[in-house]
Amino acid sequence: MTMFVSPQNVAVALPQEIPVFPLSGVLLLPRGQLPLNIFEPRYIAMTEEALRTNRMIGVVQPRDFNLSLSSDSSALFVTGCAGKITSFDHPYRRQPLSSCR
Repeated sequence: MTMFVSPQNVAVALPQEIPVFPLSGVLLLPRGQLPLNIFEPRYIAMTEEALRTNRMIGVVQPRDFNLSLSSDSSALFVTGCAGKITSFDHPYRRQPLSSCR
């Protein structure tokens, strides 16, 4: 199991698998905030699943900035960042707004 240190300097175990959010031109840095406007049904489902489990998602760059992604994992760089959903708002909207840290 992989461990990381939380902002409160506590060792936390990372899950073996997390859903991946491919985002062009986006970088999630440690202790940074990343507001996300989620509107595609597959990413809404991914976010809702993350909220039901460990609130973790991966943020990874696609290899080709201009191409939309399929489920082909070779279209992604191999290194990304794990983020934890820290807030989520969608009670009166069709499009959830999440923030990762």
